[in-house]
Amino acid sequence: MLGRLEHFNALAEAEALVELLAVCASKVWARTLLDQRPFNNQAALLAASAAAWQLTGEADWLEAFDGHPKIGDTQALQGGPQTTAMQEQGQVKAALASTRQALARLNQAYLAQFGFIFIICASGQSAEAMLTVLEQSLSQSRADELQRAASEQFKILTGRLKAWFE
Repeated sequence: MLGRLEHFNALAEAEALVELLAVCASKVWARTLLDQRPFNNQAALLAASAAAWQLTGEADWLEAFDGHPKIGDTQALQGGPQTTAMQEQGQVKAALASTRQALARLNQAYLAQFGFIFIICASGQSAEAMLTVLEQSLSQSRADELQRAASEQFKILTGRLKAWFE
């Protein structure tokens, strides 16, 4: 049986692009990685991913952000445990109703203020911790938030790529 990386390496280009865009919706990042196939191992894939992310800019980051559900999005959290949203932010579903409501309210304020959704690598973080970061983020400049969100996006896509090997 082929491992996930071997399977990915063997995919037709269009299918491989779909796999990468499921990891990160930035077409620049995905196409840059696609052009470097095949990958010998996890380290090679992760190194290529980091290099590809360095080639991205604001438009690419915003494209990547658009591929995410909002933290605590009730519709995204309706899926089963196999869905990406539940795997990455399922802890929000178990949070207090007041925390979920605050996340929803502040997510809307964040979107209105910055023009993109709040991005955070939710894996391993409590809903309360994410809410704290969201509250703090609302006092930042757009430029600072864009950089923070891009850094979080890179953590997310790296975690998703690492999951290919688990």
